[in-house]
Amino acid sequence: MAPGNCVVKGCKTTLFNKGPAINFHPCPTSLDMRNRWLQILKYRCTILDWAKSRICSKHFENKHFDAQRKLKPNAIPTLFPAMGDSASKTIVKNTNTSSSKLDKALSRMTQAELMSDVKLTLVRMKEPINLSEFVYDDLKCKPDAPMEAKLWVLIKKQEYLNNMLTDAVVKNNKNLEVLQKNMTDTKSGRKEMEQSIENYKYVIKCLQEKQATLEEQVEILTAVESR
Repeated sequence: MAPGNCVVKGCKTTLFNKGPAINFHPCPTSLDMRNRWLQILKYRCTILDWAKSRICSKHFENKHFDAQRKLKPNAIPTLFPAMGDSASKTIVKNTNTSSSKLDKALSRMTQAELMSDVKLTLVRMKEPINLSEFVYDDLKCKPDAPMEAKLWVLIKKQEYLNNMLTDAVVKNNKNLEVLQKNMTDTKSGRKEMEQSIENYKYVIKCLQEKQATLEEQVEILTAVESR
């Protein structure tokens, strides 16, 4: 279906007859919304190309539009004309299937598992003997570099980046430990100071109540300080 036509079977809306109140809307980009659209459109479109297919405003309820008549992110087409042939299934052109599957697999792995897998891959791979002949000084591969050389350089870059990130995490953890220790020491020193102040207040109160002589006051204060 051409981009200038509505992808829904039975809909005759085109760029030439749509009218000013009707617009064409692209398909969603998120995997979740695409699955929701597919459940509704799989019997209502012959071909559904996520990148090129367009559906007109006639198939959306008013609640799916904002004040500027723009389609909301969670909008789903629900309005359709009567269709003659509902037996044919929609052919979906989705170039992101493999990448989506890979993303799901990666999301189930921890950082440690990923790094271990990368290191294992490096052990199994053999560095091309003439690798330096295909790499510039800025680590960019030459146009005639074989795929093995490009992959090796890419993996080495990733390994170096992982090592940098690991070192940064270790350094930040050490700084955090020092900061926590300093905070603990500060709290401890503050408690000792508060306790000393309370002791002095108590001594002063006792001296005032007993009206001790100067020599007795000096003796008591010396005893307190020597604790």
